[in-house]
Amino acid sequence: MVNPRLSAVRALAQVITPKGTGQSLRHALEQPREQLRSAQDKGLFTDISYGVCRHYDLLNHWLGEQLEKPIKPSAWAVKMALLAGIYELWFSSRPAHAVVNQYPDVCRQLKAKWAVGLCNAVLRKAARFDVETWREQQIPQINYSVPGWLWQQWRRQWGEAAALKIAQASSEQAPLTLRFNPQHHSQASALAALESSGIQVRAGELSAQAIYLDEACPISQIPGFNDGHFSVQDEAAQLASSLIEAPEQGRILDACAAPGGKTGHLAERFPQAHITALDSEESRLERIHQNLSRLRAQATIICGDASQPEQWHQGGMYDAILIDAPCSATGILRRQPDVKWHRRPQDIEALVVLQRQILTALWPLLAPGGTLVYATCSILQQENQEQIQWFLDQHTEAQEDTPKALNKAQAAVGAQLLPQQQGTDGFYLARLRKTQS
Repeated sequence: MVNPRLSAVRALAQVITPKGTGQSLRHALEQPREQLRSAQDKGLFTDISYGVCRHYDLLNHWLGEQLEKPIKPSAWAVKMALLAGIYELWFSSRPAHAVVNQYPDVCRQLKAKWAVGLCNAVLRKAARFDVETWREQQIPQINYSVPGWLWQQWRRQWGEAAALKIAQASSEQAPLTLRFNPQHHSQASALAALESSGIQVRAGELSAQAIYLDEACPISQIPGFNDGHFSVQDEAAQLASSLIEAPEQGRILDACAAPGGKTGHLAERFPQAHITALDSEESRLERIHQNLSRLRAQATIICGDASQPEQWHQGGMYDAILIDAPCSATGILRRQPDVKWHRRPQDIEALVVLQRQILTALWPLLAPGGTLVYATCSILQQENQEQIQWFLDQHTEAQEDTPKALNKAQAAVGAQLLPQQQGTDGFYLARLRKTQS
C-alpha cells in the first residue's frame, strides 16, 4: 500500500531543490497521484504537496530556528518530511497526535533512521507551538512565503497595503470556481442545479458565467460536468474570452491556447464561428482536444509558435484574436505555488520580450475593425499595462477599448485585477481594436 505522505515528501524533494532548479509541481505530482487508490489518499497527497510549496519560507524559517545545524542537501527528502509534518500541524485540521506519529515512519521508509528521533522532537514541539503569535513577528516575506525580489516589486508597483493583501491572498487556497455553459444553462438554472445536488454556491460579480463553490468538491459531484454543463475556470480567466467580439460565423484565433479552457469558452459563446486553437507544445494539444470533446465543441487545433505565424498561418484574416500570453504567473501563486521558488527576476525580462514578439507578430493577422484581447495571469506592470502602452505607442491604428469597470487596481491602461481572498485570481486584460483603414 502506497503511503500518501511518503509520496508527497518524495515529490516535494523534486520540486523544491537546494539549487532552486526543480520540476514543476504539476508535473511532479502526476505519476505519484495515479499510484494512490483512494480519493482520501489523493486528497492528502495533494494538500501536503501544495501546502508545503505555498508556505515553504515560513515553515523552513521556523525549522531552521529549531536545528543546531542545517540538514545537508544529501538528506533533502528528510527536510521535506519535517516541513510536511509542520505544515499538517499548523495548516490542517488533522489530529496532531496522528500527524506526529506518521512522520518518523516516513523517515524510516526514506532509509534515514538517524532522523527518527529528530523528527519526533521537532514535530512534538511544532504541535505545541503558538504559531499565530510567532507569525505576527515575522516580516511579510517570511509570514506569507514570498521571495524578496517579488515582494519588493509588489510594494513598488502597488504600495505597501496592497502588497500585503496580495501576499495574504496568494498564500491561501484558491476557491473552486465554475463556468456554466450557456448552451445548457441560464445563471438561475445553473445555480439551482448545483444547489439541488447539495453544493452551496454564489454567483460571480464580474463574469456572467462564473459560480463560486463555498467548499471545494470532486468534479465527479458536479452535475452534468462530464456532459459539458460546467467547466472549472477562475472568474478572472473567464473575462478574457468574454471580452472577445466577433461575428457569429467569424474567424477567431486563440493563441497560446493550452489547456483549452478559453478555447472552450469561445466555443460556447460562438458555436458557429471558425475557431483556431494554437499552442507551441505538441504534448499540450491533447488537453485542448479533451476539453472540447467534453463540451461537444469544435475547433481547429494546430501546433505552432505564436511569435512566428509564417510557420503555421494558412492565410486569411481573423475577426478576433485572444492572446493568453506566456507570463510570470504571479497572479496565480495560490494555484501554482512552486512558481515562487522557480521564477527569477531575469525571467521577467525574457517574458516581456516574448510577449512583445507575439503581439507584434499576430497584430497583422487581425482584420480592420477586429478586436484583440491580451491577457496574462500576472500582476507585474512590466508585463501588463507597460506592455500595452508600449504597443499602443508603436501602433497608431490600435485603440484600447477595455471595459473600465474591470480595472479594479486602476491600471493606467487596460484592466488589472489583483488576487482576492475567496475571489478572483490576479489577472490583466486589455482589449484593442484595429481601426478601419
